[in-house]
Amino acid sequence: MDRSKKLIIMLVYALLLSGCGSPSSTTPSSVPPTQTSKPVMEASPTTETENVVPAEIQRVPNKPLSNEGPWWVFSTTDGLFAINPDGSGLTQFYNGPINQPYTNRILAAPNGGHIAYLTGREFFDVTLRINIFPQSTLIVEKPLTSDLSEPDADSMPGDPEVEAVRAMTEVQSLAFSPDGSYLAFMGAIEGPTSDLYVVSLDNLQITLLTSWPSQGYQPVWSPDGKYIVHTGVSTFGSGAGYTMEGIWAARADNSEVVTLYDISDSSSEKIIGWVDDQTILVHSWDPSCGSKNLKTFNVETKESILLWPKYFNSIAFNPSHAVAFLSTFGEACIPDSGPGLYLVPTDGRAPWRIVEDDVPLMIWSQEANLFLALSEYGVLAIDSNGQIIDLDMPRGAYAFPAVAPGSKDLAWPGNSLWIGPLLGSIDHPPQLIFNEPVSTVTWDPSGLSVIFFADSGLYVAHSPDFTPLLIAEGLDNRNGFSGWVMP
Repeated sequence: MDRSKKLIIMLVYALLLSGCGSPSSTTPSSVPPTQTSKPVMEASPTTETENVVPAEIQRVPNKPLSNEGPWWVFSTTDGLFAINPDGSGLTQFYNGPINQPYTNRILAAPNGGHIAYLTGREFFDVTLRINIFPQSTLIVEKPLTSDLSEPDADSMPGDPEVEAVRAMTEVQSLAFSPDGSYLAFMGAIEGPTSDLYVVSLDNLQITLLTSWPSQGYQPVWSPDGKYIVHTGVSTFGSGAGYTMEGIWAARADNSEVVTLYDISDSSSEKIIGWVDDQTILVHSWDPSCGSKNLKTFNVETKESILLWPKYFNSIAFNPSHAVAFLSTFGEACIPDSGPGLYLVPTDGRAPWRIVEDDVPLMIWSQEANLFLALSEYGVLAIDSNGQIIDLDMPRGAYAFPAVAPGSKDLAWPGNSLWIGPLLGSIDHPPQLIFNEPVSTVTWDPSGLSVIFFADSGLYVAHSPDFTPLLIAEGLDNRNGFSGWVMP
């Protein structure tokens, strides 16, 4: 088989995997300011809205990208773009493949103006790039597969070279330190395994932290920046689970790597987050019923608390309150206590059921300081003590709302776009501001403007009247990345 045919096979394989469920995929523990609208189930509407067509669309004034920031960065099939919070300054700073031929990872630092992303035009071509704003200057361009053999007719999933690429592109492989001064990443720079590296964003020095025969992935920094916990496999399989090899905590200063616990009987280990500077929240997965065995583990004392040994469907975690919510539903694999939404304290206290109905999906919203849960009755807001707040979900909305920092106003994407208060009422329901399907919506960090993608282009709307202004036509962010790069 010649090389071109081999690359076609690998491309088809990667595309097939991107459409399959991953054993490690779970609901993120927090929701960013950006909300991508993806139908998950038809929820019963709680609010009727008048079908108003917005006035004639005006364009955003033309001015350059700000030197002060922050900057909203988003991907399309053509590359990466940045704009100012008011929608001005549209700038393309990378022109190349982002979403294809495999799922690349893009990540913004918590501060410092950095954004990291992976690029590549072929399966075995993976390059780490880091840009810094406000000039969006490229400061790192590091090939991560430079030591891998060229693909041949015998290269197949399960081979180390193939699995190394999958560890970098199909699962989480990038993580900024909490202070934004380092980037942890996985790379097959010195052989056919995915190893853990860190790069200093001050002097751009790259340090190798681990070198195992397994394929490392899922780096997660501790809140104090001392540890990077990560997992490893020998193969990612084909949808029925991973062949797990280990879970480790590497000191970020390259002084020590500690093996945490035996995971050989798990089909995947998912790190949800950190309870404190030493304790992770993690769960297992198996192909029969999915996620199970939610527990905490202290990386220094090796003490562990099994919080939920049974199966569950989704989970959300509030690290500041040390509490998780998980949901179970369906006829099989549900606990004896029945399906529903459970509050699970991470200190080992017994869980208790908050909602008895099916809750297929939930998230933690840092902006609202609330959990958001999708039920058959719409979206529920729940505080960390289990108190429930009914939200006015407009008819035609079919995703979680984006929450405005400060005011906590909600922007509901769906068949249209609505904006309303978190604690709405009959007298103050969400108001229709745009009457086209909306796919991605975010609030600017001040909570005064909302930016969104519609079928006709990219728009911004400013408080208090939220009249839409056109930023650009012909841009499509569906299934892409969007996030705020902070100075």
